[in-house]
Amino acid sequence: MGLFELFGRERKSKSNATLTDFEPASMGNPQQGKAPVSIFKPASFDDVASIIDALNVGKTAIVHLTSLKAETQVRVIDILSGAIYALGGGVYEMEKNVFMFSPSGLEIY
Repeated sequence: MGLFELFGRERKSKSNATLTDFEPASMGNPQQGKAPVSIFKPASFDDVASIIDALNVGKTAIVHLTSLKAETQVRVIDILSGAIYALGGGVYEMEKNVFMFSPSGLEIY
């Protein structure tokens, strides 16, 4: 279920905010195997739904906010922080305007 479906709205179109998906062998729990990672560079607030969808299926999301206005960056971080809190995961600032949202059970040191 996406963000818009949660609030009773339909998404207008499928976003292409995902830059890449990959499965690094060095991350994740050894018992689970590989941990999927998706990298996003949202162009607008509407792209948040696809990021939440990735988090909801257990993917780690790296989100680059460099192409958004400052007020939109704050809105995106707020909604993603709420989503990852509800999923029991964590958020880490990797560098200025680049954040990693990890699912429950994935610890970053």
